[in-house]
Amino acid sequence: MAVSTSSVKDYYDAHTIDKLRGFVEGNLRVEIAWETIAAWAPNRPKRILEIGCGVGDICWRMRRRWPESEVVGLDISARSIETARRLFGDEKLSFVEGELKPGTVHGPFDLIVLMDVYEHIAQAERPALHAILRELRSPEGRIVLAFPTPRHLAHLRANEPECIQPIDEDVDVDVLQVLARDTASELLLYREVGVWHEGDYAHAVTGVRTGWKGVRQPRPPGLLARLLQRKPAPLVPDREKRLAYVRARLGEGVYTAS
Repeated sequence: MAVSTSSVKDYYDAHTIDKLRGFVEGNLRVEIAWETIAAWAPNRPKRILEIGCGVGDICWRMRRRWPESEVVGLDISARSIETARRLFGDEKLSFVEGELKPGTVHGPFDLIVLMDVYEHIAQAERPALHAILRELRSPEGRIVLAFPTPRHLAHLRANEPECIQPIDEDVDVDVLQVLARDTASELLLYREVGVWHEGDYAHAVTGVRTGWKGVRQPRPPGLLARLLQRKPAPLVPDREKRLAYVRARLGEGVYTAS
């Protein structure tokens, strides 16, 4: 049964507070996906697009990770985009409300991120999405995806149907190979990860390898090197700082700590 665009917008508008809560309180699913984004992004991407950006917290992370980059976030939810603009918008981080259609945003982009988005694209609409992604991806650009595995969706349908969204389609390697082919790229990564249960989520990366690069395997550091190692400062401030940031930007009463 076809799902109307208005019902999809209403669904995501209603869940804006959940996305905000994920930013303040933390979200393990997002943290695990962020590691893949950071590891597989092109070196020093000039332009970045996140499709389905929600309240913009991952866009904000990418803006901080690559401060010279221009970052664009796109989402169908007007409420989420309004929140994202108030929270994170600046001269190099902008947010666009609407569906991804030809002309909605203008490429090329060196990094395109779809976190928990691709599974919500109906199968009949995937070819059109692929055509747009092909136009938006720069010649050496990469597309990074995070999504629930088919087994996880099957578990939800059987045991927690209230967690199923208006559109929740299975995504597997065969589907990703079609995506890669249609976007003139190849599947560089497919990896299942565990968030709440073993193999409940998967990450994938498509792009084009250039040249024939050797790999230098890192050597385990010696005792002195390990003692001298310093952990980098956390990319995202701790919870109290995030909460203070939200209240400063949105007002004291917008988010009440649970």
